[in-house]
Amino acid sequence: MEYEWHASSEPFLRHFEVAAWEVVEVLYSPQRWSRPATTAQALAVLTVWGRTEDGRPLVVVLRPRSYPDRWQILMAAPMGSRQLAEFTAWEATRDE
Repeated sequence: MEYEWHASSEPFLRHFEVAAWEVVEVLYSPQRWSRPATTAQALAVLTVWGRTEDGRPLVVVLRPRSYPDRWQILMAAPMGSRQLAEFTAWEATRDE
């Protein structure tokens, strides 16, 4: 897969105190959970739930581009407590 940054992603990263390298770590993590979602503006997106190499749990929001296997990074944020509980339960079902 290929990723590109959306022009407005930087303010979201700053607001949520997420570094660009953390987003990349989650996207290329072998233990990530891709889940479809819809934004408040009814935009269909893909969320990728994962952890950085240091273990920080993040949700990355992507939208598809017109090219196959190419995604645009819209934003990323730390997981909320319910998301973290759901993700931790999912992780427990994975083979190491």
